[in-house]
Amino acid sequence: MVLKISKKSARQFLLKKQLLLPPRSLTGKKAIEEVFQTLRLIQYDPLNPCGRNADLVLQARIADYHPSDYYSWLYDERKGIECYDKELCIVPIEDLPFISHRHAKARKHPVLYPFISKHKKELEELLIKIDKGGPITSADIKDARRANIFWSEEQWGRAALESMWKVGRLAIVKRHNGKKYYDLPHKVYTSFHTEDKISATIQDEHILRRIGSVGMLRKSGSGGGWQGMGTAKDVSLVIKRLLEKKQLVEVKVEDSIYTYVINSKDKALFQKGIDELPSSAVFLAPLDNLMWDREMIDDLFHFYYRWEVYTPLHKRVYGYYVLPILWGDTFIGRIEPVLQKDGTLVIKNVWKEENVSWDKPMQMAFDKALVSFKQYVKAKEMSRHAFSKTL
Repeated sequence: MVLKISKKSARQFLLKKQLLLPPRSLTGKKAIEEVFQTLRLIQYDPLNPCGRNADLVLQARIADYHPSDYYSWLYDERKGIECYDKELCIVPIEDLPFISHRHAKARKHPVLYPFISKHKKELEELLIKIDKGGPITSADIKDARRANIFWSEEQWGRAALESMWKVGRLAIVKRHNGKKYYDLPHKVYTSFHTEDKISATIQDEHILRRIGSVGMLRKSGSGGGWQGMGTAKDVSLVIKRLLEKKQLVEVKVEDSIYTYVINSKDKALFQKGIDELPSSAVFLAPLDNLMWDREMIDDLFHFYYRWEVYTPLHKRVYGYYVLPILWGDTFIGRIEPVLQKDGTLVIKNVWKEENVSWDKPMQMAFDKALVSFKQYVKAKEMSRHAFSKTL
């Protein structure tokens, strides 16, 4: 069976799945858990110009959210865990079976394996020290040596902790003042375990889970939404099996060059149309779940977005840390906000989409979104450089 839909229906389906229609409609402490339980994974990134990526994902869906509010859910209640899924992510603790095989894979990494083998005795002694003394940070390890286990040379202690975390021997149990605290997983998460490989059943459920984290992904197994799931060929083979088992539905969108798939249980959402879209705007995280498959966003929303953080300055089209602006089911522009140390929220620039004409309701929604964003970062004041105006 192939479900044929319009691009409008596809957009509204995705936004409903993403808790963005309307945006910022959730409130209260329990809303944080609701977002994690719905999306299943939120990408973590350490850059913090106006809250980190996880904060930006949550503020787009929760009205009274502020940076680091999810720490209680993650580190105090232990309902989530930091791990590698699609890059570094935060996932509900019950989703560990989907990613635990990555620890075994990391042990065979061409850079990690030699480091761990060379320093095996020292690393085991470090684990014993943590077992007896409790959580530590890299600053607690007084060792002048340097090591290169991934991108660059760094302090030996940091490399040791990171390597043990990547292979599942340690867990990140707290972040405070920019420091990561590590402890033995079994002391913190009673259900923590590592699988050598992923079973066919878990593999199927992992694919269904990843699709659910976005709402709809390409049948080909290609695109950013599938990152970390294996090759496109591997993913497409599982998708084929799930289509045969009727756990997935194939979706054809009008005037689209792609074929998509959704979870069968979500099919009913297409029958729940929206008579009038809410006239509200919100700023999305660069690595928001909705934005994972950039080609899909371009296809369905006609919005071409690239995160230019790692793009050389002379090649950037927009700016360093630019957020998409969503209004209803339309992307109307981009914004670059930065919270300064003195508590001022600086709007470095706003770019309106060339094919979108900002009318009065749209401008009012944008202005309201600015006020909400100021409240989210707890800014003392807001300076709009793009308009030479201070609010």
